[in-house]
Amino acid sequence: MKILAIDTSSKNASVAITEDEKELIELNNSEEKTHSQKLMPMIDEVLKKLDLSLDDIDLISSSLGPGSFTGVRIGIATAKAFSDSKNIPAVRSKFFRRISI
Repeated sequence: MKILAIDTSSKNASVAITEDEKELIELNNSEEKTHSQKLMPMIDEVLKKLDLSLDDIDLISSSLGPGSFTGVRIGIATAKAFSDSKNIPAVRSKFFRRISI
């Protein structure tokens, strides 16, 4: 099972793809207040580096925080849009760092 994990709840935005409890790739962006500009290119980059598309993703996870309301909203809205458009199940995770399923 391939999981796209998104965390935009803190100053550091993170995007990762895991498969069967193994992290395949993780990208971080430490620029403050740029999540809305950087998130989509980060997701595009991790998918391209692994030669995947959203059609290959089995689950999307987005962090609930704690953290900035705006940051959390950006991550959840992105996950929800992908979930709705591609019919991929989505979950919200209270803590994201080094996700293990």
